[in-house]
Amino acid sequence: MAGDPRERRLGRRDLRAGTLTLKISHVASSRARSSAEVVVPQLDSAALQAAISSAPDRTTSVLAQVSGPAGHWSGTFGVADTATEAPVPADGRFRLGSVTKTFIATVVLQLVAENRVDLAQPVQHYLPGVLPADYPPIPVRTLLDFTSSLPELTGDDLPTSPEGVVDHRFDDHPLPELVAMAVRHPRPFDNPGSVQVYGATGYYVAAMIIEKITGRSYQQEITDRILRPLRLPDTTAPQVDTTMPGPHSHGYIAVPAPGGGSRLVDITEQNPGAGGMISTAADLDRFLVSLFSGRLLPPPQMHELFTVPDVPYLGGATSDSGRNRAYYSAGLMRVTLANGVTVWGKTGSTYGYTDGMFTTRDLGRRLVYSFTPVTGGGNDPALVNRLISAAFAPAAGSR
Repeated sequence: MAGDPRERRLGRRDLRAGTLTLKISHVASSRARSSAEVVVPQLDSAALQAAISSAPDRTTSVLAQVSGPAGHWSGTFGVADTATEAPVPADGRFRLGSVTKTFIATVVLQLVAENRVDLAQPVQHYLPGVLPADYPPIPVRTLLDFTSSLPELTGDDLPTSPEGVVDHRFDDHPLPELVAMAVRHPRPFDNPGSVQVYGATGYYVAAMIIEKITGRSYQQEITDRILRPLRLPDTTAPQVDTTMPGPHSHGYIAVPAPGGGSRLVDITEQNPGAGGMISTAADLDRFLVSLFSGRLLPPPQMHELFTVPDVPYLGGATSDSGRNRAYYSAGLMRVTLANGVTVWGKTGSTYGYTDGMFTTRDLGRRLVYSFTPVTGGGNDPALVNRLISAAFAPAAGSR
């Protein structure tokens, strides 16, 4: 389905600080119904097209793909390039941001299956001296399920203003540097494993463990263990390459313009950083199918992949089923929709790009999407919720 060019007029906007991650506000869920009892509604092409067409003016392009036994749908909206108004390529590549975490978690679990990593061992066993000496033992498992208690980077550590992002978009920050900056801040809670709070530092450390154990970059391990075996030709895990290969929609950030208003700066090319994978909707769909069908992990690690810790979620407002409880497992998030359907997946964002992948546990329906917001970190939970509802709960999403 071809993209519809839209005129872009940018006035004054509330430009929020960019973030490395996106947490969606969960759609209101029904209570205590087993996912086995819930039937996914029929594929609703009209609801899906309406969802992607509802993108706000601060988003220049949207692409989405829905797959499963009931059929396949793909659609685009907006423009790939605001200067030429070229249509959005349905097979276009986009930056993954924190969806990279799912790939990192998969590699760590593969190393566990190979008896090279023990999830119960503390980080300090594998990376002596990386964490402050007064830290308690932090089990590797807690890195993957966001219960590690490690602090996060703040706006004092890296530029977050639109101008700062533009000026420093090619800067390189190695993993040890990011971790060293983060651990200067207070930990959000005392006991590892007792509370869940979403963040990035735990995955910086998990990637460092991959590199320590294998002697190679975590990007190379992802490439050799996942991308090549699954034949994902349009997915890359660059280390410092700033380019975007192949067809793609451009990413932009709005910066204040002289005399008021805003102007768009193309930030498609940027240092990939720790969440810098690039992929397509088709490749991410293939990855989901392979991961959930057990091709990448043996049964014990598959169990770990879907184990959500029974602990409180710090913040609570976006917790699963609205019960203030954890909803992340090892690199995945669990979302229960208003019609009782439960989906698993991951969202991600980096400057200029926001994306996500979700599927029912049985792979009966799968959604992959990407859009290009101009508001820094791209955190638009309303649009994400509309996309997920249209794919898995169209009746609920239309109310």
